[in-house]
Amino acid sequence: MRFFLICVIILTNSYYLNAQYKIKASNDYPPFNYTDQNGNLVGFNIDLVKAINKLYNNQIEISGANWQIVNRMLEDGEIDGIAGAHYPGYPDNEHLYTRSVINTSHCFFYNSNYHKNISPELLRTIKEPVVALWKNDVLVRYVLSINPAAKFVYATDYDQLIEFLEDEQVTCAIAQRIGGMYHVAELQKEYIKTTNHRILERNMGFMLSPNSIELAAIINNATEVLLSNGEYQRIYDKWLAEYDKEPNGFREYWRFIILISAIVGIIILLLIVINRILQARVKSKTQDLQHQLDLNSEIMKELSRQKNKAEQSDKMKSAFLANMSHEIRTPMNGILGFAELLKTQAYSKEEELQFINIIQQSGDRMLTTINNIIDISKIESENEDVQIKKVDIAKIVSELNDFFIVEANEKGIDLIIEPEITEPSQNFYSDTYKLTSILTNLIKNAIKFTKEGYVKIQYSLNATELKIKVCDTGIGIAPEKQNAIFDYFVQADHSHSSGYEGSGLGLSITRGYIKLLDGDISVSSTPGKGTSFTFVLPNLRVVSSPEEPAVNETPAEHIDYNRNGDLNIIIAEDDEISYNFLSHILSDVPGNIKRVKNGVDVIELVWKHPDTDVVLMDIKLPKINGLEATKRIRAFNKDVYIIAQTAYAQENYKQEAIAAGCNNFIVKPIDKNQLKKILLNLKQPVLSE
Repeated sequence: MRFFLICVIILTNSYYLNAQYKIKASNDYPPFNYTDQNGNLVGFNIDLVKAINKLYNNQIEISGANWQIVNRMLEDGEIDGIAGAHYPGYPDNEHLYTRSVINTSHCFFYNSNYHKNISPELLRTIKEPVVALWKNDVLVRYVLSINPAAKFVYATDYDQLIEFLEDEQVTCAIAQRIGGMYHVAELQKEYIKTTNHRILERNMGFMLSPNSIELAAIINNATEVLLSNGEYQRIYDKWLAEYDKEPNGFREYWRFIILISAIVGIIILLLIVINRILQARVKSKTQDLQHQLDLNSEIMKELSRQKNKAEQSDKMKSAFLANMSHEIRTPMNGILGFAELLKTQAYSKEEELQFINIIQQSGDRMLTTINNIIDISKIESENEDVQIKKVDIAKIVSELNDFFIVEANEKGIDLIIEPEITEPSQNFYSDTYKLTSILTNLIKNAIKFTKEGYVKIQYSLNATELKIKVCDTGIGIAPEKQNAIFDYFVQADHSHSSGYEGSGLGLSITRGYIKLLDGDISVSSTPGKGTSFTFVLPNLRVVSSPEEPAVNETPAEHIDYNRNGDLNIIIAEDDEISYNFLSHILSDVPGNIKRVKNGVDVIELVWKHPDTDVVLMDIKLPKINGLEATKRIRAFNKDVYIIAQTAYAQENYKQEAIAAGCNNFIVKPIDKNQLKKILLNLKQPVLSE
């Protein structure tokens, strides 16, 4: 270690062996000149002296000391000059000054967390601004000239000065720009900002003894050389440039401007090249233009046809929307109007019953309209699933006959069923729900538009297909309308005077379902004589996958219960109106009724009461939905009879409910008679085997 120190001393002495002049600098004035962490004297002025020594063979010895000591040594003649001295701004016959090597200035510093900016104009408007600075009469007089009411706090070093700015009561500080920004960067307080307003500008250079004329000439000449060869700029960039930047100035963006300019130039060049290439291609393809014009002419004709089609579609949609408004508002008028009458005045029992029947009929009509809109939307969005299983066509037709015979008799028309089963034992596979919906729409339309005569349903079945024909003696369909009646938003007569209720979606739904079942439908009609719809469905058992075991409702009479006729019922329903309706329906059912509002509570209640007979399970419950709650109940109770009750009417929801463990499925709005029939079967004695 001693050997290393001796070597350093020898090298240092040899470096300055030929030095003729001695210069001192403050060792605590960063970044101009200061002692770093390794004990080396560094800074802007130090590198400047080193650069001068390279030009003049190390004629200047530079070292550091305390600023007061440096000044005393110059006065005592122990050194030839001081590096990094500010010029006094007045005649000084006791010293010799070189040309300026850097211009320094003071500026405002402020905390951007408290102030957006600081300027003399803003300082003038503040009632009693507090300014942090050195104890310097010149700076104090400058601030008082701006605002005589200003208050001051005095700092002894940069750290204290910057610390003052952490106080929100301190408006700003005034300090040497480069030195202040150096300390801001060292303290990593990027929110301390400076302004572009410079004050107390001074020159910095070398202050020499009056007899150092030759040294002054060396420094001045060397400075000129360093300025011209770029070495001065390198030293400036290394030590001062980072702390002397103008906020938001051009220097922050010049690299980006040059880059953007280069990119723009490249783009322009590319555009010129591309333009030349395109011109060459245009010349080579001149003969193709005429052919392209012919194609454009055909395209314009096609666009015109599509435009006419779109306009026609818009008219159809407008008619559909008008009809939907009518089909929703009309039953709503019946519901709300007669409900208001029942509330506001006393009527006879017969009148009240009539009003209630009207409200019920209006509700059924609105429910039909809503179901049609849902069905057609699912068909259009291709979200309708097909549930293929064995179909009993004779049973479906018989049930529909029982359903529509009352309406047909009321209108005085005959409802005729003509089956033609080629192979009675033939198994036919299709979607029961969709087949029923197709027949329902066709029979309903036939009855609606027939005033006298008959409605006839003919069907035949063989090994590969089912053929059904629904004909009537009604008003018929005009020939120009027959190709459009299956389109969406189209009715045979959508005028305001047609006199027939309905959304006009029935045939659209019918055709959509028939397409889903790979079938076909046709129509023949004579206005004034009647209409005949014929559709053919293939037996999908041939092309479907092997039949899966059917998931059926559990017959109520097959469930073994130990009771004396009373039923313990839990209603899992979060909707108050739905619960009130159910509670009124079940008011005459012997037994106990409990109510829960979410899936968690229904699981807990069934667990606590294993003697529960029936759970009316709403599918859409909070916390845990009804299907998940059913699965969890089945894990510990296989006997309780669970009836799913939901507003989801599609077949796939019913299949999901049965698969989850429900015994039965009721669609909202709940049919009182259907629910009571299920509960009545539960109260029957267990059948012995």
